[in-house]
Amino acid sequence: MEGGAAGAGASSNHVADPDTNDAPHTGDEDEVAEVDPEGRYYRYTEVVGRGRFKQIYKAFDTQIGIDVAWSKITAEPHHLSDEQLQQIVGEMTKGLDLEHPNIIKCFECWEDQQRHCINLITELFTSGNLRQYRNLHKHLDLKAVKRMARQILKGLEYLHAMQPPVVHGDLRCDKIYVNGHSGEIKIGDLGLATLIPLRWEESEQDPTPEMEDMQKDVRGDIFAFGLCMLELLTLKQLDPQHCLEVPQLLTQVPDAEAARFIANCVGDPQQRHTASQLLDDPFLQVRKAPPPEPTAGGGPSEAAAGEGEGGDSSNAGEGQIAIGKLRGEDYNFEFQGKAREGKMHFRLFMTQVNDSSADGANPPVVRTIDFVFDPDVDTADNLAAEISEEFALSPTDTEICAAALREWLAKDMPGSDSNQ
Repeated sequence: MEGGAAGAGASSNHVADPDTNDAPHTGDEDEVAEVDPEGRYYRYTEVVGRGRFKQIYKAFDTQIGIDVAWSKITAEPHHLSDEQLQQIVGEMTKGLDLEHPNIIKCFECWEDQQRHCINLITELFTSGNLRQYRNLHKHLDLKAVKRMARQILKGLEYLHAMQPPVVHGDLRCDKIYVNGHSGEIKIGDLGLATLIPLRWEESEQDPTPEMEDMQKDVRGDIFAFGLCMLELLTLKQLDPQHCLEVPQLLTQVPDAEAARFIANCVGDPQQRHTASQLLDDPFLQVRKAPPPEPTAGGGPSEAAAGEGEGGDSSNAGEGQIAIGKLRGEDYNFEFQGKAREGKMHFRLFMTQVNDSSADGANPPVVRTIDFVFDPDVDTADNLAAEISEEFALSPTDTEICAAALREWLAKDMPGSDSNQ
């Protein structure tokens, strides 16, 4: 990782003391294998992930009371020198100050000089990386791919906007992590680009100029993002060494707009789009309904009820209107839904809380969103996550939105599973 975040404090870049780094006598010595020098994080023996240069264990943050991931990068068997270890830990500690919802949060990093290894404490994502997740779920709708792409690009936009820009340098689908329950995507493994030359040595492969540039320039991250998109859409495992296959793979993308979008990521470096430009691309735009026309005394409830009672002949034979209200943290939510051809067509009114003045001079902001729930590809949690991403909902409001969707789908969607 290049430049960007300020260096970590002295307590974050410390050397493990063998006298304080052993597992404590807690009565469960078979599980606790190691404790960090300050006694906050407990590493267990359970392995939750592996990479070429690291092994990831389940661990526990005793101060907050949450599970975390404890990664260990050892000097052996890769014959890393002390200088290389210091360079890696120096790059990794820069990530401790990064704060973004689509970047894996790093809590602690230190070098253990006695054991010749680096320890890194991060968030724990139980659904694994994006490559594993995609291989597990073969039937992934294009809508879901777009949702993933937006989150990855938002993380890259944040990194690239820093001064100097932070370059990931080794972005691949197995460096991006997934929360399968919510559809949350986060970029991880910042700082490991230092080890890429070792990967080339072990594979006895000469890097192409494109592969070498990936570590130096933000445009390399965009190219790597394009490869990630190709992998998601073609199910072919792609890493930077496959860059020569890109033109042929673009012809295998089934959606023409998706192929055009990816071409903007992997084309001529001088013409390559930035993360911000890609986020504005029509391919990734979320379709939103125009604001409703104001009516005398008519709020969201009256508009929804009116449609439900009206005699619109074009809707004859369709499911009944479903109306529900829930009070949230920043928004009040009101749903109107109609079953049509096996799908639920929703209109959601979000009224901002505490945004109106007592004299009515500043009426509350009401956002109107139209969307369709397709039981074959959608879940309530994923749709709520998409709405949350678009309107920056709080975690509480996101969960309330998902709960409301589950409730109304269970009640009004034929054959719907209430757990969706």
